[in-house]
Order: sequence, then structure tokens, then C-alpha cells
Amino acid sequence: MPNRTKIAIADDHKIFAEGIQMVLKEQEWINWVGKAFTAKDAFQLYEDRRPDIFLLDYHFPDGNGYQVAEKILTKYPNASIIILSMENDNDIMHQCRLLGVKGYIIKNLSSDELIEAIEQVLGGNPVFMWGEELQTPIKEEDGGLSKREKEIVSLISKGLTSQEIAEAINLSVLTINTHRRNILRKLNLKNTAMMVQYARVNRW
Repeated sequence: MPNRTKIAIADDHKIFAEGIQMVLKEQEWINWVGKAFTAKDAFQLYEDRRPDIFLLDYHFPDGNGYQVAEKILTKYPNASIIILSMENDNDIMHQCRLLGVKGYIIKNLSSDELIEAIEQVLGGNPVFMWGEELQTPIKEEDGGLSKREKEIVSLISKGLTSQEIAEAINLSVLTINTHRRNILRKLNLKNTAMMVQYARVNRW
């Protein structure tokens, strides 16, 4: 099939990389072009295959994703790199954004969310899983939630779906679902029903 999107991954966890490969190879519009397991091999993989989207782990035994991305972008400034991380580290995310990577996403997102993130980047829209609201001081009486997260909880409690919330506040469904997971984690809640009850008790 012509004009398929070339995608490759570099991740030191082989099972994770192979799982991503299995998911993405099922998409007819994706041309899987390879995987690497070290920082050194990551750069070589990009240089050899020149993928349209390069999924890059942040942590490697022999370096980190920022260093690899910097090396790639220095030589290939138009490279589309998405950093994969398990860390909600706004400083690292901000550094990657300034460097010129096109995305910074969490590793525990669903396969549908990963595909949506790739499609967003292909469409020219950077995808960063944590937004500027994290720069705003958080009040403990709000359960440690940002202003944006409180807004989302309020909308969820009114019965809106992720799609409806995304349309209402002009964010992607991917970002809304990420916020939902972060809210449950911060409030130590197990499901959406508990979140709605929490919002009602706190009169949000």
C-alpha cells in the first residue's frame, strides 16, 4: 500500500516494544520499520530507516531519550519524535518540548490512545500528556487537583462523556482520558462513580 506511515520504536523493555509493534502492525496505514533496545541503537535505527514517527523511550541503560532526540534533531531537524515515559515529570516534558520533540506520552495509555496520539502528531498537532496548568500552584483543599482537573471532574459529574468534555473545553479525547486517570490516582479513587460522588460531597 503506497504512502503508508513509517513507524519505529526504541525501548529497552523488549516485551513492551514488541507489544507496540503488534498493535501498530494491525493498522493498514502503518508501515512498521523496526525497533531498537539501546540508546546507541536508537539513533542508528532512525538514521537507517528514517521513520515518519519515531517512538522513543525516555530511560535507557546507556543514556536517555532526551539525549537521543537531541542527537537526531541536530542532524534531522524535521524528525517527528514521540517520547514514551512512565514519569509525570513536567520539567522533563518541558525540556523535551523546547528541544523540538512532537510528543511526550505516558506508557500506560491504551492502544487506541497511542494511535490517536500518532494521528495527532501526523496532523501537525504536538501531543503532551501534561499541560500548562501544572505550572499553577495546587491547593491541598482541592484534593491536589489543578483548576483544569477540577473543571473536568465537574463536567464528568454532570454526565458528560470524554468526547463531550473534549469538545466543551477544546482539548483532545486523549488528553481528557489522561486527566481522568490522573484524577483517580490523585484522589485515590477506583472508578468514575466514586469520582462523581467525591465531586458531589465537595460541592464542585
